[in-house]
Amino acid sequence: MVENKRAPLGEILLAASKVWQAVKAGSSIDSALRKASSEIPTAFRPAVQSLVYQVARKRALVKFLVDKLAAKKPTPEVSSYLEIALAIALEGNEKPFVLVNEAVNGAKRSRNLKNSANFINAVLRRFLREKETLTKEALLNPSVRFNAPEWWIRKYKKVFKNADAIMELQQRHPPLVLRVNQRRISRDDYLAQLHQANIEAHPVGEVGVALVHAMAASQIPGLQEGLVSVQDAGSQLASQILGVKDGMKVLDCCAAPGGKTGHLLELADIDLVALEMDPERAEKIKENLDRLGLHATVLVADASDMDIDVQHREFDRILLDAPCSASGVVRRHPDIPWLKNQEDINNLAQKQKELLEKNWLRLAKGGRILYAVCSVMPEEGMEQIRNFLQEKSDARLVSFEGALDGYLLLAPQEKTPTEGFMPWVNDGFFYALIEKI
Repeated sequence: MVENKRAPLGEILLAASKVWQAVKAGSSIDSALRKASSEIPTAFRPAVQSLVYQVARKRALVKFLVDKLAAKKPTPEVSSYLEIALAIALEGNEKPFVLVNEAVNGAKRSRNLKNSANFINAVLRRFLREKETLTKEALLNPSVRFNAPEWWIRKYKKVFKNADAIMELQQRHPPLVLRVNQRRISRDDYLAQLHQANIEAHPVGEVGVALVHAMAASQIPGLQEGLVSVQDAGSQLASQILGVKDGMKVLDCCAAPGGKTGHLLELADIDLVALEMDPERAEKIKENLDRLGLHATVLVADASDMDIDVQHREFDRILLDAPCSASGVVRRHPDIPWLKNQEDINNLAQKQKELLEKNWLRLAKGGRILYAVCSVMPEEGMEQIRNFLQEKSDARLVSFEGALDGYLLLAPQEKTPTEGFMPWVNDGFFYALIEKI
């Protein structure tokens, strides 16, 4: 990052701190970066994005440190700037004197920070002197250790016996996982291509590839040509579990950005309708399908609206990837625990219930619907399905590989690479396969 002469550390600190201030005020990282993009020079953007995600994975820790080191509460601008600098110091990839010098010089160039340059200098120097002691003290606090609010930690501990290990894993940057388009190339042949390009990778799941070292999308061999797509291995299970076959009528609800849509079309020659209520995100589905050389009917519509024309009265298969808390993908989106609360989860569970009931009406007798959420919260998973089955006498769970009971709570994990249906590295998901009898 700092080796790039076009992106000096002081300038990156200033740009990243503005984005980080917006995130702390309640914006998602993606939204804050998008809004700030026009103000950030193109050469700086990758470094700024990387730094914002870096501090997000240490959010509770850097806040603890600022509270501990500052004699009086700094302004939001100063605290955000300090937290960014402290995240870099904790990573240890910058020489301490370089970091302090760049941070102070950057502050002096800012109208909102220049009067606090000496204060910033003092805080950073004290932290570097007492780094080990202060960090050790901070990590005694569970919220700091797991980088999540206390209520979130309690929820995880109720769901998983190994919750501590899972929450610690979620603080580490995830590997880049690809889905190989079997219509274009076999996984073995694609892995051979990567080997020839000196790119280390391991097979994961049935058609996935996990890169040992992350790279920019523009550098991924075959991505633009439609040979592969970026998709978590746990997410890839959805299309495989649904079990589509040639000639089926398939409905993909809440389909953007189209990863699962594309996968379904790669698996079989089906008549697929994809629903997405956000016009911009619906356009992303079309772009992804064009890249893959595939076709579906993409409609801008709310999947809970029974008045929309979905072309078919009934469907053989329905994928309901419902809006959720995203509590299973914290590793990729470290801001999630701080953006959600219990009320949000309850409201999302109500929306999921509505979507499930409405789209059940669109399912043909003998057809199957896969209820999917990238969440590990019980209200959005097993409790949701248990309540649905109690109300529907014509519904039954259907077993699938890895889930004899017809549902699967997939914990976020990263193990030793192995081959097979179940991935060795994945985000957290809940799946339930339900048949109309």
